[in-house]
Amino acid sequence: MKLKDYEYFRTDLGVLYCADCLEIMSELEPVDLVWTSPPYNLGKPEKGSMFNNAEGDVLEYDEYSDDIPEREYINTQHAVFKLMYSLLKQDGAIFYNHKPRILKGVFNDRKNLIPYPIRQEIIWDKCSGFNFAGSFFVPSTERIFIICKDKWRPTKKYVKFGEVWRIPMVPGRDKRANHPAPFPIALSKQVVMSATNKKDVVLDPYFGSGTTAIACEKLNRRWVGIEISEKYCEIAKQRIINETRQLKLF
Repeated sequence: MKLKDYEYFRTDLGVLYCADCLEIMSELEPVDLVWTSPPYNLGKPEKGSMFNNAEGDVLEYDEYSDDIPEREYINTQHAVFKLMYSLLKQDGAIFYNHKPRILKGVFNDRKNLIPYPIRQEIIWDKCSGFNFAGSFFVPSTERIFIICKDKWRPTKKYVKFGEVWRIPMVPGRDKRANHPAPFPIALSKQVVMSATNKKDVVLDPYFGSGTTAIACEKLNRRWVGIEISEKYCEIAKQRIINETRQLKLF
């Protein structure tokens, strides 16, 4: 199949493909930024574990298991990284969000998923969290790892953001995304503002409910999304349509 055959939705600024990102990323044109967050592979809850979802269960994604063997998960993320990195322009960067885990009393910061040097680590403080084990401090942060080409620099105007970003989840609004792990739009906007300029191209290979595209539409960036689930593609499409309709009213 040709890349066009995977196209699900398009706006003046972006395009969404319904496909496995591993299958089609090599067909894309170079991009300025990759901003994404894969399923965390939280696995089944067990005694002494933490960082599962609010009910302590496996996150249930459409078309994807969040409980695959760890070695398989690591290998998959390495393969995705190689494709993402190959798509970057010489001044491009990857902003990769993930959640640390503590399993059997051992902390894992998830850097083993990244086969390239890390430029910087942003701490995303969500300002709330859950503690299932009772023997750990309540987890309230995630990590955004920056991996970049040699010529990439953050946008000067936004260097002031620093390396701790205090951006709360918005329970009512985020829940309406109808996805098990939505981003706050404010987080995506902060990433896009700090790492790109107008008309730059932003890729999200784990598109989910389309928050990356919404941020790009608001900030006049071009975007490319890839999502394996047709259900989430439709959710994202409707969210983008609704958000861009509101933009045109003002």
